[in-house]
Amino acid sequence: MAASGLKRQPVILVVDDSRSARELIKNFLEKDGYLVTLAADGKEAVKKFRERHHDLVLMDANMPVVDGYRACAEIRRGPHGKDVSIIMITGQNDDESVEQAFAAGAEEFVTKPIHWSVLQQRIRLSLNSRFAQEEVLEGRARMEAVFNTAADSIIVINSAGIMESVNRAAERMFGYSQAEMVGQNVSLLMPSPYRERHDSSIANYLNTGKAKVLGIAQELVAIKKNGKTFPIELTISEVKLTDRLLFTGILRDITERKEAEQKIFYQANYDALTGLANRSLFRKNLTHQLSEAASKKRGLALLFVDLDRFKWINDNLGHAAGDELLKASSARIQSCLREGDLAARLGGDEFTVILPNVLRQQAVEIAHRILHQLNEEFQLEGQSAYISGSLGVSFYPDDAKEVDSLLKCADEAMYCSKRAGRNACHLFSGESLILPRKY
Repeated sequence: MAASGLKRQPVILVVDDSRSARELIKNFLEKDGYLVTLAADGKEAVKKFRERHHDLVLMDANMPVVDGYRACAEIRRGPHGKDVSIIMITGQNDDESVEQAFAAGAEEFVTKPIHWSVLQQRIRLSLNSRFAQEEVLEGRARMEAVFNTAADSIIVINSAGIMESVNRAAERMFGYSQAEMVGQNVSLLMPSPYRERHDSSIANYLNTGKAKVLGIAQELVAIKKNGKTFPIELTISEVKLTDRLLFTGILRDITERKEAEQKIFYQANYDALTGLANRSLFRKNLTHQLSEAASKKRGLALLFVDLDRFKWINDNLGHAAGDELLKASSARIQSCLREGDLAARLGGDEFTVILPNVLRQQAVEIAHRILHQLNEEFQLEGQSAYISGSLGVSFYPDDAKEVDSLLKCADEAMYCSKRAGRNACHLFSGESLILPRKY
């Protein structure tokens, strides 16, 4: 079951004015192990969301009484609305509908007719990201409790940087005995470049009385006796004695927190199946690259890639083969790119490629390489299979200068390839390439 790997059984609110659609989605979700609440319109959805904790909302966009956009915005404004994941389900796939869904507070959208495997993957990604965030928050709370009970590492040093006392948590953290640390400079526990900065920081404070780090939690890198480095959070306080000055450092190993943060970042920016950038990272990167291209007067190309026969592979060889095809296709697309190019999976079998700082002919050559790569034999679940690709290419600034306009141009060029019989590459303005199909 999809919900079996999570720490608790997720509760999902399904909102659709069609009773048959609600029941169909409910049955699909319950088979995956989720608890399901149903609502027939946006008004009822807001009411039920406030009555019970929900981890995720599947919201139909077009409904009577209160539509999905208004309901989504209302949920976001209410109690716990900032914490829930919302996926909008719409029968429209135009830019205006997509932008309206995101503006209302939806994190993702799925188009009708619903592609069940796509919906399943997006639900998993949303819930995994949500639970990972909860784990980070709970982890931080646990570490605060440890800190308050003095279980964190504590090291006391003098104004010369010499360790005068350490607790047992510090012994466990660094792998040294108390006898090996006391009397040594605290730089023993620091790798470069922190080691070189340490003594000068103390000297500067003693000379000027100005400290940039006292009482402020800072993230650094420490080094164990065995030479292994690891991230720590360090808070330094000053202890003024009658005849001298001491500094107390409270250290916390934040390896798990960093790993959890990296996990959340990955889930928020990368496609779980292929490892490519997702729609969110794609748009952020394209916005940045267009700004760079405008300021430096450089060219940029955007490729829209749609796999031909993906549905046939799924229907005839199974979803496992479909997943293998998506991963293999992603690898082939990546193999054609230069350093600094970005490939992204928008969803389903649709991919985009951003080619910054590129000449028109270079972009055409890369697009043709991708087309040829997708034309080669695939091994899926032990069987030989052939597909092809339909590619569209648009150029900045010749075809468009804005993110959505450039994407629309590439999309239209891709559909020209579809209409031409597939296994083709069309430029929004310019020549095209059509290859003979192998299937």
